[in-house]
Amino acid sequence: MLCYRAWVETRWRFLICLTVMLLPSVLYFHELGIFPMQHWTSDPHYAYGLLFGTHLPSIGIWTFAAVFLGLGGLLRERAVGTSTLTLTLPVSRAHVVGTRVGVGASETVALALAPWIVNSSISLFERTPFSRAQAGWCVLLLVGGGLVYFACAVLVSSVVEGEYTAAALMFALVYGIGYLADHVSGFSALNLYPLMSGTRYLDRNTNLFPGPMPWLGILASSSASALMLLAAVTITRRRDF
Repeated sequence: MLCYRAWVETRWRFLICLTVMLLPSVLYFHELGIFPMQHWTSDPHYAYGLLFGTHLPSIGIWTFAAVFLGLGGLLRERAVGTSTLTLTLPVSRAHVVGTRVGVGASETVALALAPWIVNSSISLFERTPFSRAQAGWCVLLLVGGGLVYFACAVLVSSVVEGEYTAAALMFALVYGIGYLADHVSGFSALNLYPLMSGTRYLDRNTNLFPGPMPWLGILASSSASALMLLAAVTITRRRDF
């Protein structure tokens, strides 16, 4: 029941974000139709470049989608007057938060996978080169590096009450952190775009990832996400509703 309620709460956000996430794939399909088949046979790495080109605009879309999916929870329910039903269920608050986090995280992973599933289908239909390794690395970098945005949204939703206040604060944080990372020396480590995009690790001649990959950065970002989610659970358990 909790999983279903979490899905109902976020399903329209998820479906809207999914639609927007697939727009780069539509452009990829259009780009494939411009060149004749012989072009892809003679230069397969150009196709890999187009595929990687769909990954770059997806980063910003996915980041905002992760924030949208992380917002909500008991404080939002209390603000709209629906928290009583949830609190009367014979489960702990930690279980409630954990279920919502599980559903939201699954949705963010699905959003990261969906464009590459579509890209793979398009490449199969058009008989153009497709690299599963490239797709896997792009998904891993996006989720492993960017899940911290989802976790931060969950944490903010556990601290700030209001249907729109948490959303406004979260997007202000995303913009503020991005500004500091780009314009203030010493804050460059907060810029997750190089990690999520993988541009530093891409071979420009083949448009593939030869390795090694930024495992330390992925681990650091994932650890920060886990700490934020743990803090959100702890705050919700101790909060007086």
